[in-house]
Amino acid sequence: MHRISAALACLAVVVAAGCGTARATTPGYPAPPPCPGANNVITQADSGKTYCVRVNDQVTVILQSTQKNLWLEPLASGNALKGVPNGVASLVEGATGAWYQATRPGRSVVTSVRPPCRAAANSAGTSYPVKSCLLKDRFTVTIIAS
Repeated sequence: MHRISAALACLAVVVAAGCGTARATTPGYPAPPPCPGANNVITQADSGKTYCVRVNDQVTVILQSTQKNLWLEPLASGNALKGVPNGVASLVEGATGAWYQATRPGRSVVTSVRPPCRAAANSAGTSYPVKSCLLKDRFTVTIIAS
């Protein structure tokens, strides 16, 4: 019983304090959920997640597979990310990668697909129709830059 009371008291303090972070809110809309920073390298294990970065941060996406079902080149939609060259040597066999820099505040979605999914990129060349692919054959990550 003491542990439950302590846990509830702690929760009340966290809720009241807002974790020490002040966020501007629009009347009638809740504050956005916390957004974790991007990992050094985003992989297919991160698919479906949202990450936050700062303008000028670099984002690396490396997707592993076999030579038979390579991921297609990751594409970034939106206005926050721009593809950048990478000086790293070639990737290991079975890896597909892309390197981006957050160039301005905004939101971008990085997508990729792999066989047997035969999805072509949209006409702008900025995304794949991932919903037409099985979950295991699609990759999507949202990046928010501020």
